Parts: sequence; structure tokens; C-alpha cells
Amino acid sequence: MRYDLMIAGFGGQGVLLAGNLLSYAAIEEGKNVSYFPAYGVEKRGGSATCTVVIADGAVGSPVVGNPSTLVVLNQASLERFGSKVRPGGICIYNSSLVDVSGLDRGDITLVPVPMNEIAMELGDSRMVNMVAVGAYLALVPAVGTASVAGALEQALPERNHRFIPANLKAIEAGGAAARQKKA
Repeated sequence: MRYDLMIAGFGGQGVLLAGNLLSYAAIEEGKNVSYFPAYGVEKRGGSATCTVVIADGAVGSPVVGNPSTLVVLNQASLERFGSKVRPGGICIYNSSLVDVSGLDRGDITLVPVPMNEIAMELGDSRMVNMVAVGAYLALVPAVGTASVAGALEQALPERNHRFIPANLKAIEAGGAAARQKKA
């Protein structure tokens, strides 16, 4: 099996942490993984993207030109990367901030998840990235949620380990929302 994913948003939304977390989870499962972060010099507020390739076999390149799954957290990311999703692929988008009416793609599955609203309901707007991870895991069996739970200890600095239970709740909530929208 081979899964490739691009996560895109703006700096401060936790795009890179989300990709890093999925990478650690894949390593925990003994899979091969490639993680390729990219961000603007502005950091917070600038563009942030990452690609993650998870495979049972060798990973040839971390570069993913046409991902099978795209997770977009803001409008600019949809406009920039929406056309790049491989036909038959999935675009999971933050319906709190993203309007897909201008995306003319009948050949992909669009899954709206109100990531900002879910994060706010959980009490922390910074959980948008974990909601996105949960939505991805609910739709794509790249790694198991148990591995992601274990990988949180590696992806988060030790001073933030106290937030692991909240992160797990956000992952669960994102998964539940994605499953509901996909059905």
C-alpha cells in the first residue's frame, strides 16, 4: 500500500505538526515514510504545506505533485492546490473557512469538515490541525488511530504532553465529522 497526502493552510494552523504526527505514526507501525514540510518566510500567516508519503515498500521521493488526498485549511490553499488532486482522489476541506463552489472537480470526492467550529466547541481554536488529522484518518486507512495516539508523545514537545488528551478528543471529533459528511 502507498498513501500520499498534502496538507495546506497558513502558518499557525498546525499544518506541519499534523504531517509530522502522521509520519511518526507510520514509523511506529513499521512503515516507510517521507515527510516534506514547506512554509513561507512570514511563518505565522504565511503559507504552510507539507506532503507525507506512507508506504509498505520504498518511498522514491518526498515530492507529491498530484496527491491522492488533499487537506486544505484555508481558501488560498484550495485555490492553489485544488486542481492538483489526482482524479479519483479526496479533498478534505475546512468548511469553516473554505468555499469550494469555484472548484470545478467532479472527478474527486469533496468532504466538508467545519474544523474551526469543531475546535472551538472543544475549547481550543488551535486544535484545527488535530480535527483535520482525525478527518483524514476516518477516510484513508494510512495509519491506525492507536498509532497516532502513541505518536503524539513524539510529535509534541514534552512540555505539551498535558494536551495529548485534548488532541485525541479533537482527532475523534474530526473523524466523526468526516464519516458523517462522507455517508
